[in-house]
Amino acid sequence: MLFHRTLALAAAVLTFVPVAAAAADRIALLLGNSDYARDELDLDNPVNDVHALAEALERNGFQVIEATDLDAAGMRAALADFGAQAKGAEMALFFYAGHGVQVGGDNLLVGVDFNGADVTAVESASLTMTEIRETMINAAPQAGLILLDACRDTPFADTGTVKPGLVRTSGGVGMLIAYSTDPGNVAYDGAGDNSVFTSALLDNIDTPGLDVRLMLGRVRQEVVLDTAGRQVPWVEEALIGEHVLSTARDTIGPEDEVTEEVRAWRVAYAAGDSAAMQAYLDVYPEGMFADIARERLSVPVSADTDSRGINLAGEDPVALTAALAVVGLPVQAGDSGLADAVGMYLAQNPALDGQDLGPLYDDAAARAMILAAATAQRMRTDLVALRSVDRLQSVSLDALAQIEAIAKDNPDAAPILEQAQRDVYDIEMARERILERLDQSRTYYQELIDNAADFLRDDATIDLIASAGAGGSQGTVDQRVRDDAALFLTHVRETDPSRKGSYAWLTDFSAQD
Repeated sequence: MLFHRTLALAAAVLTFVPVAAAAADRIALLLGNSDYARDELDLDNPVNDVHALAEALERNGFQVIEATDLDAAGMRAALADFGAQAKGAEMALFFYAGHGVQVGGDNLLVGVDFNGADVTAVESASLTMTEIRETMINAAPQAGLILLDACRDTPFADTGTVKPGLVRTSGGVGMLIAYSTDPGNVAYDGAGDNSVFTSALLDNIDTPGLDVRLMLGRVRQEVVLDTAGRQVPWVEEALIGEHVLSTARDTIGPEDEVTEEVRAWRVAYAAGDSAAMQAYLDVYPEGMFADIARERLSVPVSADTDSRGINLAGEDPVALTAALAVVGLPVQAGDSGLADAVGMYLAQNPALDGQDLGPLYDDAAARAMILAAATAQRMRTDLVALRSVDRLQSVSLDALAQIEAIAKDNPDAAPILEQAQRDVYDIEMARERILERLDQSRTYYQELIDNAADFLRDDATIDLIASAGAGGSQGTVDQRVRDDAALFLTHVRETDPSRKGSYAWLTDFSAQD
């Protein structure tokens, strides 16, 4: 498990006490159920998770309602109070740790009084996801966050009384729902003081200035790597604008060049035109995507893009739009936008007669593979570096603790203590730089997967990247690029809409040091 500050946690069971409703800028309701009426349902960490997360959120300006080991009525009372205080808030956060199941297309968070053996008993002892979502919608905060660490393995799921895990549900505009694991799967309660998912939250929640979507991306990355892909968190979100959990001042300073370059390339790639490619090259003439940008600029652009006579009746507009975006011809709005973009592509490739657009899809597949391979190599390097820094951080923190103990009784150790503190700080800054690079690379790789999934043909192979105009000349593509291109094809073909954006593919890179 990656490092986070060890917290002293009270073992007492807390009882929810209603408070007068008053609007808060940042409000959180944290529910944790550990001590169930049925002993075999008891969990070690949900109450710990609530206490630890409460401390972290309070550091970041949240008014926190802690409610642990409650029955369904107690959870509803806590939810009602939360809803009243969350009205018009800047950010409202709901967190639940404990047993959760799916029944009839809804997710149920099971109260500690559950002691039955059938679906009716589960329903009567549970708070539903529908109730939580409706409370958040009625409160209408600027950002509504629902975090569910609620897929712990349950004996009544094993008997077939209910289905295991939770079912995918959407929130609405201004809302984000994060699940600790993918649909139908279970989450780990954790071997330490906190669950795997909550531990990852605690590791990342205090990062200054980090948008909550990127923060949860880091959480997913950490959980996937720590569990070797056995637990894969996922997120449904429709937030508007940026929202940060940490209110701490950002002391990390300017981003490093790799982070800025990948971000600049994502902007240029999304624009797709010659001006955007040239803008990227002006800043990064030797950058990791420079050859691809130059290849884009080398394609002649003809003024003759007459789209009349182009018949797209048999084409899937979604697939065609996605393929055109990859070859640098984003479809413009309007009735003729798709035909105009195809006309531009045909003008750039006069050998094509326009009757068969197969070469366009092959070109797009080849370019996507080249881009994915370049991004994969960057991620692999940074994931290896991250593991090395994590090991170094662990050793340095242990050494610092020992030096602090010595310095209490020995003033002569003060200079050594100061140096150890500086070393730990430098390691923390190096780790943050690596995470920033991974934020950009990980997000871009997922974008490439999602885009390619819309247009990739079943017969596409890595041999396409050896064609001229796909980022390299015939026969010159090295084996590492071919291997990463093949891995990318696998990731695209294994894409499951229910796991979109889960980063399950990260385990393939972590295993290849």
